[in-house]
Amino acid sequence: MDQLADRYGTALFELAMEENKLDEWQKDGKLIQTTLTPDMNGFFLSEQITKDEKKDVLVRAFKDAVNPKLLDFMCLLVDNQRFTYVNSILISFNSLCNQSKNIKEGLVYSARPLSESQIKEIEDVMSLKMNSKCELINRIDPRLLSGFKVVIDNEVIDTSMKNKIQNMKTELLKGTR
Repeated sequence: MDQLADRYGTALFELAMEENKLDEWQKDGKLIQTTLTPDMNGFFLSEQITKDEKKDVLVRAFKDAVNPKLLDFMCLLVDNQRFTYVNSILISFNSLCNQSKNIKEGLVYSARPLSESQIKEIEDVMSLKMNSKCELINRIDPRLLSGFKVVIDNEVIDTSMKNKIQNMKTELLKGTR
């Protein structure tokens, strides 16, 4: 699946570069990702719904919202019975776009969802630390209790309560030996 998503993501990236519309397509790709929910997969997997009906839904939903060639690409995915991979393909495409712009991608784990402004603030701090613009995606991990953990490339910055407790435990155990 990853190879398939990477192949299609690369093809989409090359087409966007060819069209000189990388920023526009990246923005459109993010719109598609946020609009299409995982529970819509049933619709696109259904054999009772024709490919033309599926493409018609896509066209009606995105005709005025995304670049026509990107919409054609999505319809091609329907024709090739690959539309259920659209999210993975767009993740691969977005990563290639970010690599070309020297933007580092990462995850910020927190016990509760972070607001957009909190994520932006953490991105700004990480951008200074990494000497490169950073984009973070929030993932929920209730085991952290509070605080957050950022993972970019192979670097981990852990300010979570779970980590602080673990560090205190380690220090206390050192003192008893």
